[in-house]
Amino acid sequence: MEKAPFRRTNRRLTARIACQLTVSYRTTKDWHPATAMDLSRNGCRLRLGEDLARDAAVTVRATHPGKDGGPGLAADIDGHVIWSRLEGLSHQVGIQFDSDPQELHEVLAALG
Repeated sequence: MEKAPFRRTNRRLTARIACQLTVSYRTTKDWHPATAMDLSRNGCRLRLGEDLARDAAVTVRATHPGKDGGPGLAADIDGHVIWSRLEGLSHQVGIQFDSDPQELHEVLAALG
């Protein structure tokens, strides 16, 4: 009898939108620049210049410039580091958000 191929379950509850959105993050009081490689209601993948410890508390500030000179959109979302790895000269970090604020929905709608 032939073995069935190993299948990994999909751990993501919502689809992530691929992007290269400039964001900020903080683990203490100081904000640092980063790039969001993808973003969803439940989390994101960031490219940044430092390694963050797994389970570290982090706040991500996602901003989107306004269209046609209108006001921009911003969302501050608390979360935790799920994974972190070195890729090339930068680190990539997976963040799981603790909440699903309306401001994040607005930023996601502007990206899509």
